[in-house]
Amino acid sequence: MAGTPMETIAPSLRKHGIQTEDSDIRCHVAPGTRNIFVFRTAIANAVIASGLYPVRTAGQPGVIGVTGLGAIPPWDAIPGIRRLRWYSVEWWTWFARDQSPSEKGAHAVQVVQHLLGAGRVPLWCGDVDESKDATTQIAGTDIVVAGPWRIQVKCDYDAGPGGTGNLFLQTAECNPLGRI
Repeated sequence: MAGTPMETIAPSLRKHGIQTEDSDIRCHVAPGTRNIFVFRTAIANAVIASGLYPVRTAGQPGVIGVTGLGAIPPWDAIPGIRRLRWYSVEWWTWFARDQSPSEKGAHAVQVVQHLLGAGRVPLWCGDVDESKDATTQIAGTDIVVAGPWRIQVKCDYDAGPGGTGNLFLQTAECNPLGRI
């Protein structure tokens, strides 16, 4: 039929997701519930490894078949998780359910960039040392914090309260449309 988009058949899934990424912190942006969830990647991996939570499949518009697999723990099952609520900007209007995963992901990154700039995203610190240098202390610095934080951002559209109640922690995927 003319004008009907072609659909792609999903190939086999490969192990790829939260357990293979090189991040310290994850931010799941949920425009459908107006929530942003921030948590430590290693702790979420331990939650997945517990085997206590069901696994679900995911798909992509324009693709026939499963394109993702992941655990779905309740959002508050991840110890230390922070649920952020941000209403000074109507960021959820940047999203639409029919956007591509790439478009949703780009908007999710914008949300997290705004929140980082406003000091709203917790950055867990590994190296927190009291300054032993007298000159530094006299100048008014008692604690020195250092570290590069690697943050992975995901659009998890209906995550948390008011939606699914869960997070989707992807552990396998395929990318038949070649999008990032």
